[in-house]
Amino acid sequence: MKIKITIKEEKDFKSHKMYDPDSDDVIDADTEEDHEEAAEDGYIHIDPEILRDILKDEGGAAGIDPFLDSDEIDADEDEIKDALKAMDDVGKHEYGDYILQDLESSSESPDKIIIKIIQEEIRLVLEKRKKRKKKKKKKKSSGKKDACYHKVKSRYKIWPSAYASGALVRCRKVGAKNWGNKSKKKK
Repeated sequence: MKIKITIKEEKDFKSHKMYDPDSDDVIDADTEEDHEEAAEDGYIHIDPEILRDILKDEGGAAGIDPFLDSDEIDADEDEIKDALKAMDDVGKHEYGDYILQDLESSSESPDKIIIKIIQEEIRLVLEKRKKRKKKKKKKKSSGKKDACYHKVKSRYKIWPSAYASGALVRCRKVGAKNWGNKSKKKK
């Protein structure tokens, strides 16, 4: 049995708008050649102002879900990610969130600000780890916890003390069964 595979080429090119991700420039791609030229120049299919508005509504940073849930954007996830990547004022956090740079309030480039944000996040994570390690560390006990240890500790109010340590040494010398039993002196 032979399988015949046919590939259809789409000849129906639809005129559409393309947007410069870093300016207000909008062009009409009326032909495939116009589309290819605009794509080579970095133009995208999604209006960058819509993407910026979504980020502003989310507080300046958002994952991919708000873009996918938007009624204003008719694009798949890959196309949205490509559009966000093409925008100079949007960066991607190491945990996947997209961050909008407020260029009006800062003279630094978006890349430098994103790097600063990531460095601050790393610093905070490392501080939390140090605090957790300090809490987890327990004081190491000195000596063995054998029968003498428990027997001597139960008889001394102040532990550790010089008297208790001396008693522990004496107990280990004679054994826990024998320690504390008074020997009878013969007259």
